[in-house]
Amino acid sequence: MGWHSLGAAAAVLVLLATSACASRIPANEWTRLAASHYPGMTDIHQEVNVIQGIYQGQKISGYIDENDEWVELSRRPLKEVDAAEAGQIADVLTTGVGLSRGLTETNPLGVGMLPLKFALNHYAEKQGVRECGQIKAFLSATGWGAAAANIITISAGAFTGGSAAAGILVGTLALNQFPGTDGCTVWLGQPVELSTL
Repeated sequence: MGWHSLGAAAAVLVLLATSACASRIPANEWTRLAASHYPGMTDIHQEVNVIQGIYQGQKISGYIDENDEWVELSRRPLKEVDAAEAGQIADVLTTGVGLSRGLTETNPLGVGMLPLKFALNHYAEKQGVRECGQIKAFLSATGWGAAAANIITISAGAFTGGSAAAGILVGTLALNQFPGTDGCTVWLGQPVELSTL
């Protein structure tokens, strides 16, 4: 991003801040106003002058202007499956293929890992951005790494050094390439006010 882009972004933020501050209503009424514009809006976060929430499968952000009207800034659909969940699904599917070909599961917990993976993913999505991101990054790395190791194992007919190398390589790539906050409820910053209607 060049200096001109940074300057333009800063100007927009200043404009938003001054416009939103010009509102005559108290800040704690903004969530009520946002919900009145989007009936059924949930997970409403207010970060200073900007309100974000989930409405009909989309994340919406906006603010209240000086006329107490809602100004929508952005809207984007939520992801059905994030990178961490996809990695865990890939691990389960490739493990299933390996077992169907007569290979054995080397993890001592075996299928007992499935509820643990589900529980850890669910726990992550209920945490703050930082902790959720760390857990999701871990799940993504272990899921994609295990899936890669499984594929090499299936191809070779047994677990080999190549399986381990592929797992470590792909797991490291997943850890570095997929954003840890993918699948987390990420807002502009830590909310100063949070209300779920």
